Amino acid sequence: MMRIKSPERWQASFVAGTMLVLLGGCGSATPPRIAEKPDVTITFDGQHHACGVALSTEAQGSTIPCGELIPFLRDELRLKSGAIYDVRTIPVVYEPEMARVGAALKEAGYRFIGGRKVKFITGPS
Repeated sequence: MMRIKSPERWQASFVAGTMLVLLGGCGSATPPRIAEKPDVTITFDGQHHACGVALSTEAQGSTIPCGELIPFLRDELRLKSGAIYDVRTIPVVYEPEMARVGAALKEAGYRFIGGRKVKFITGPS
């Protein structure tokens, strides 16, 4: 059985324990994934200016104009705000379109799966 002999010793133990807990959260610069499997995967096809949309339960989804993505998710697929999405790209990607879609998804309350960066491929490296 451990005895605490003085308040200073208890305070030192408390501070040391708190520091360990706080430092334990440090480390990886990559944000954690919010889920292992997204509810929907959105594939940007820059060449055709279209978005492929597939639920996680579908082998093959639908191809729609990217400007119609939010109504399609909400009305056709019935995905509620807070649903999780992942992004894939088919070269060549039109970055302003991806930025517009990303902002619209965020505004509608959809959440990016996170944990990795989307690499924009705009041409040969």
